[in-house]
Amino acid sequence: MQRRMVVMIVTGLLAIGLAVVPSQAGKPNKRIEEPDDAIMGEYVGQWRPAGGKAVEALARVIGEGDNKYRVRLFTSHAWSSKFGELEGTAKDKRVELAGKVGDADGKGTIEGGEVLVAKSSAGEFEGKYNVRKSPTEGQKPPEGAVVLLPYAPGKKTNLAEWNNQKWQTLDDGSVLVQGGGNVSKRNFGSIKLHVEFRCPYQPKARGQGRGNSGVYLHGKYEVQVLDSFGLEGKGNEAGAIYGVAKPKVNPALPPTRWQTYDIVFHAPKVGDDGTVTRPPVFEKVLFNGVLIQDSAEVTKTTTAGMKGKVGERGPLMLQDHGNPVRFRNIWYVPLKD
Repeated sequence: MQRRMVVMIVTGLLAIGLAVVPSQAGKPNKRIEEPDDAIMGEYVGQWRPAGGKAVEALARVIGEGDNKYRVRLFTSHAWSSKFGELEGTAKDKRVELAGKVGDADGKGTIEGGEVLVAKSSAGEFEGKYNVRKSPTEGQKPPEGAVVLLPYAPGKKTNLAEWNNQKWQTLDDGSVLVQGGGNVSKRNFGSIKLHVEFRCPYQPKARGQGRGNSGVYLHGKYEVQVLDSFGLEGKGNEAGAIYGVAKPKVNPALPPTRWQTYDIVFHAPKVGDDGTVTRPPVFEKVLFNGVLIQDSAEVTKTTTAGMKGKVGERGPLMLQDHGNPVRFRNIWYVPLKD
């Protein structure tokens, strides 16, 4: 219990923050306060189907504002086999749930952000609150890496490698997206890229309005950044090559947690006449350490990508979509094709 209280306090301190950011249309957004939410998150345990064998399972609790929560139940840690969905409203750290559990109507409870139970005639799930972290969070750049955004915990970074100096450097070593998108001063070809990002908690926002940004290789090919915790993993959600390839699974963490992309990108090949002889390929995209893209070929500039001719070298672009997303610890290792 003491350990859980520490997690709750630390999470709350990290989650509370005020920021003013411009919208995509150039109008300033209202000040956004991120609430301390001790119920939202993952609960890991077992699903015991009626008359069957217990299997590992987890619940994802999604905050939707006004003390309302949506719970999605998944078997295994593949994050893709949903077997139930419930809803409820919190009162004094207790949430009464109702919805589907298995293929039957069911009920459940969340007690103090500690334990989640869901039951129906189809079976029973019980899980305990769990804090999952990406295995590559805070990973240091190896020898020979090009560091675009230096990171040291508790030390301000700098924007020396970036064209837009309006982004705010924060005391935790990250930068806050504001004042338009940002493009790296350096161009590169094929690379292995590491990026860390943090989506804000915007419980009343929906879809593309919830923690939206993007990581654009060569400024043209986007890996979507979005608060997609607990969602299906569609072609416009976190980890997607936007509008081209949806993620294989959705290992997104809750908003206000630091998340990672580790990307192996092969640049396009272009002939002397400007013809693309080989399209760019995302050989691998790991999202919080989980493989979500495998040999994804991109034959077009994705939505909101930089215009102009396709080249064998290009910059990294980070999108301002009007949400107070943060980035930190960005570096890449050049690759030979």
